[in-house]
Amino acid sequence: MTNNNQNDDNDNEESLNIVNVHDPFFLWGLLEHSDRSLIRAYETLPDADRSRLYWSCHYHKRVNVCEYVLNNCELVRTAHNAIKKLSELAKAHKTKTPDLTEVPVPFMLPTSPDFIVNELCDGSFITSKGKPMKFTVIDQCGKRKTCIYKHGDELLQDALCLAAMKEMNTIFKEEYINVEIVTYEVFPVDETEGLIECVENVHPFLEFKNADDDKNSKSSDALKQFIEQSADRKINLYRTFLGFVISGIVLKLADRHDDNIMITDDGKILHIDFGCAFGQKTKLERLLGLFMDIPSSPFSEDVFIGNK
Repeated sequence: MTNNNQNDDNDNEESLNIVNVHDPFFLWGLLEHSDRSLIRAYETLPDADRSRLYWSCHYHKRVNVCEYVLNNCELVRTAHNAIKKLSELAKAHKTKTPDLTEVPVPFMLPTSPDFIVNELCDGSFITSKGKPMKFTVIDQCGKRKTCIYKHGDELLQDALCLAAMKEMNTIFKEEYINVEIVTYEVFPVDETEGLIECVENVHPFLEFKNADDDKNSKSSDALKQFIEQSADRKINLYRTFLGFVISGIVLKLADRHDDNIMITDDGKILHIDFGCAFGQKTKLERLLGLFMDIPSSPFSEDVFIGNK
C-alpha cells in the first residue's frame, strides 16, 4: 500500500508539471520531467510535437523516451535516419558536393517539424572553420528552406540565446511595444553538432562593404543607400535595430563584426553566431579589453537620419 500511495503521489505531482514542447526553454525544462511523464505526454501530442519531444530527449540522451518515440512514430523515425545521414555527410566533407540523394525522405525537419521534407538539393560545404554543410530542403508544395548542418560546434548556447530572444519578443507583444528581435531556428542534435535553419533573403554587412569600390568606406555607406530605396525598409530597420541592441545588451553578446550582423531584403537587422555571449569574449577582446556598445555599431548615425 505504501508503494502504491507513493506512486499515486508521484503521478499527481507529475500531472501538474505540464509538458509544454512549445516553450522556448523546453530543451532545458525537459530535465524536470520523468521518462514516464514524457511517454504519457507523447500519447496526447500530434506528430509535429512528438518530433519536438524526441529531439529534445535525443540531446539529453533520454534513451527510454527516444526508443518509445522511434518505435511508434514513423515520421520521427525517418527524421532520425535522415539526420544521421546528414551528420555523416557533413562530417566527411570529402567532396565539394555531398550526395543528398542518400538522405531518406519524407521526414519532419527537426527545427520546423510542420515542414515535411520531400527533397534535398543544392548541397555544398562552406569554406569556413569546420566546413559546415549547407543545403536546401523542399516540401511537397515546393516551399524551400535553407539549412546548415554543423560539426565541431556546441550549439546549445546559440539555442539558449535564441530562446531568450523569442521570450523578449513575447514580452514586447504583450506590452504593445513596437520592437522586434529577428530570430531563426537552431537545434543542437548532439553536444558538438546541430542543425540551423537560415533566415531567407539575408545579407551580411560585409556584403555592403565589399560592394563599395572605395576601400576606405564603411559598411553603412552602401547600407544607407540600400535602406533609402524603400520606406518599409527604414521602418523595419528602426523596429529591429531596437531589438538588436536590447538583445545584445541583455545577452552580453561579443564578437560582433560585419560577417555575423545581417540584414534582410526588407530591412530587418539580426544577430547570428552566439559563440561569445553572457560576458564571454574573444581572445582579442579579452586582450584589448574591448566591449560591444552602440558607438562601435557598424551603423553610422546618418543611416537613421532621413534626408530633408
